[in-house]
Amino acid sequence: MFKFGDSDEKIIAELRTDFKFRVFEKMIRQFFTESLEAVLLKQEYIRDGSKTLSTIGDVAKRFKVSKATVHNWLHRGIIKGIKVGKNRYFTEDEIQNIFYFLKK
Repeated sequence: MFKFGDSDEKIIAELRTDFKFRVFEKMIRQFFTESLEAVLLKQEYIRDGSKTLSTIGDVAKRFKVSKATVHNWLHRGIIKGIKVGKNRYFTEDEIQNIFYFLKK
């Protein structure tokens, strides 16, 4: 494991007082947290037998509609999906529910 020297720690302590550095550090932490959550979510669904998770773009392509239409379905409660960070994923069961809604 890499170990910082005393001068390195002093520089990092000074950087942490800088507002831009704190914002950047927060963005990096959020990115890695969201990425880790997405990986764990996918692993959970693979273990449970659902082999695929679809994004909004995938659902839009499958039904030949725009992404805005899929967002409307989300707001209307037709599908829910699972939100991970800024992304939303849908299971195959949820996508099948759209077929039932469209047949009505």
